[in-house]
Amino acid sequence: MSEKLRRGFKAEAERYAGEFREELGIRPSHPLDMFLLAGHLAIPTLALSQLQGEVSDLNYQCLTNETTKQFFAVTLFVGSRRHIVFNDNVAPTRQQSDMAHELSHAILGHPASELTDASGGRHYNKTLEDEAACLSGVLLVPKAAAIAVVASNKHPLVAANEFNISLQMMTMRLNQSGAKRIMGYGRA
Repeated sequence: MSEKLRRGFKAEAERYAGEFREELGIRPSHPLDMFLLAGHLAIPTLALSQLQGEVSDLNYQCLTNETTKQFFAVTLFVGSRRHIVFNDNVAPTRQQSDMAHELSHAILGHPASELTDASGGRHYNKTLEDEAACLSGVLLVPKAAAIAVVASNKHPLVAANEFNISLQMMTMRLNQSGAKRIMGYGRA
C-alpha cells in the first residue's frame, strides 16, 4: 500500500471489522474466519479443486502449480452476484488472507472489472487494490486484537497461528495498528 488512502479509510476499516465481529458474536480481539464471514455476507465460495475436471488439465495445473502459485483467488460475477474462487492448494493461512482481500472488495462495493486489459495484461486499479489490502489486514487483525496480542506478551508466531494467518501478516498488523506504541513497547 504505497498510495495514500482516502481520509478516514483506516477508521472505516476498523468499524467494519468490529461490526462484523459483533454481528457474528465474536469478541473484537478474537480471530474471524474469512469463510465464516463469506457465509455471513452470503457470498458463495468455490475451491479451485472443485473445478478439476471442469477445466483442461493444463489450465488446472497452471493454476495450482506450487512453484509459480499464479492464482490465489478471484471474485467472479454471475449477473450482479459475487462469487469467490480460491486456491485451496495453498496454505490455509494464505487462503485466509486471499479471502479477506476478495471479501474486502465486496464490503467496499468495488465494481466488477475485466480480468485483463486490452493488451492482455492483468487489469489493476491501484486505489481499489490498496483499499482492499488495507481492509483485509484489519479484518484479519483489527487494532483491538493487535493490542490484545501485545498486552498478552504472546510471540507473534503464536498469535499468527491462533489467527490462522502468516507470521508476516501478524507482524505487519502489529506494526500498522500501532499496538506496540499504544502499549508503550519499543520506547528507548
